[in-house]
Amino acid sequence: MPATGPYDIPYRCLLPKRIQNLLAGGRCISTTHEALATTRLSPSCMATGQAAGTAAGLAIRHNMSPQELDVSVLQRQLRADGALLD
Repeated sequence: MPATGPYDIPYRCLLPKRIQNLLAGGRCISTTHEALATTRLSPSCMATGQAAGTAAGLAIRHNMSPQELDVSVLQRQLRADGALLD
């Protein structure tokens, strides 16, 4: 497969389907077999770990579950913290 540049990792990859109030970051996120090849590398693991930790903090601050968190709120906070999302 030819390289196509950066790709997005959707927030839903960090959210288990049947367990509330749990986030998965790092190598245990939900991906296809093809996506796993790059999401298991350290930079992706660090990015999903930061996103999971930030989402957990925001969910607590707003008294909601991570599943209820508006992804745009998470993205704003990650950008404010210096994460590269684009």
